[in-house]
Amino acid sequence: MNQTPDKQTPDKRISGSASAPQKAKPFFPPGSTGATTMRLRAELQHEEAKLRIFKIFMALFVLCIGAFLVYSGISYYKESKAKARELDRVKQLIESKENILNAKSIESPYSRACMLVEIIDLRKEELMPLLSRDELRAAEQANRRDEEEIEKLAKVPPPAEPGQPGKDFIVPSAHLDMVGISAGKFRMGGSLDDEMPVREVTITHSFWIARTEVTNRQMQMLVPGFNSLKWGDFRLNFPSQPAVRVRWDQAVMYCRKLTELERAAGRLPSGYEYRLPTEAEWEYACRAGTSTDYYWGTEFGNEGAKYANGLDFKSAERFQWRLPPISGAADDDGHRVTAPVMKFAPNAWRLYDMSGNTAEWCYDWYDPKAYSDPKMAGEDPVRLDPVSVGFTRYRPFDAGTWTTETACRVIRGGDWGMEPKKLRSAYRFFMPPNESDTAVGFRPVLAREIRKKEG
Repeated sequence: MNQTPDKQTPDKRISGSASAPQKAKPFFPPGSTGATTMRLRAELQHEEAKLRIFKIFMALFVLCIGAFLVYSGISYYKESKAKARELDRVKQLIESKENILNAKSIESPYSRACMLVEIIDLRKEELMPLLSRDELRAAEQANRRDEEEIEKLAKVPPPAEPGQPGKDFIVPSAHLDMVGISAGKFRMGGSLDDEMPVREVTITHSFWIARTEVTNRQMQMLVPGFNSLKWGDFRLNFPSQPAVRVRWDQAVMYCRKLTELERAAGRLPSGYEYRLPTEAEWEYACRAGTSTDYYWGTEFGNEGAKYANGLDFKSAERFQWRLPPISGAADDDGHRVTAPVMKFAPNAWRLYDMSGNTAEWCYDWYDPKAYSDPKMAGEDPVRLDPVSVGFTRYRPFDAGTWTTETACRVIRGGDWGMEPKKLRSAYRFFMPPNESDTAVGFRPVLAREIRKKEG
């Protein structure tokens, strides 16, 4: 007898199906009114929405962390590879120079000392920042070894005969490269009021002047802890950049300490000292036998950018400084602030950065009428008596200015922030000796002691 299967209600079929699990219904307390039920349901939906948002946020957070870790890993890998390539390049460069020295292909003690100084500079500026702590010790030992070798090679030549330059040499105490300058005559002055009248000046004795401005590394050899710091976002304290923020009295102290060290070592000619150059010595060395506005010619422009680091149109745009088109400035000399020394072409006497890069302190007191004084013509003129002049300072809070009467020392050469007319060989400016600036440094001379004492 055929049996008809029991018919199930739809509710029973659904509830008995294992493949269709049911979502738990929210529990509402017995006796809940319709309004209460709706309120509770809304609160539950709100909590569920918050939970979904939290999950999305956590997923995004984990995703971002993962992306950051991947990016950091890739960046670290690329930086490590670049660092390794740079390290290999610098090591090979140093090794090639050391091979030249070891092969005895450079026989001159001066040339060998110059090469050793170059190797030390490479280690200090390019190699040591890339080394680990253990490798640093080895590099420092190599530097000390080379410094001892420079000490053995050092010999200050005796003063030259009149009209003859002394031989170039390296100062072991500070690794300064000193260039011999012969005695002679030149026409000193220019076209501005404090540069007139142009007159003939005689430098009666040969002297030596540093080939470059004193660098940060050379400054720190005698003044440990010295730091040129930064100007805005631009570093001024790389080892091969010229030392700046140097007061006149600091520059004098450096020269006196250098004199003491070299005299104690028996390397100082009798009657000579390390000091700042007189204004006449500085301009004589800067001109290097020329009589034009610049030691390379009469115009600045892009030709001048080969010789001097001054204010160019690209820097003026970068700093939003006014530089008229008629100024004769270069388009771009490749540097915004101080450049490492010897990056520009030298003058005829192989002196670097006599124009631009960093302005340089001189021995003299500044006097706008000095050139009209008969005592400031003739032989070895130097202004030893202070004169009060108006010195203008800038107020940092509103870019305004204020002027005070004070005695100032001469500064020569112009700097990286000056337009071409202030980079001329004859240009003079000044600053109080107890103040410093981000564009003022110095270069010493080894010259006759200045006998007359300042009153």
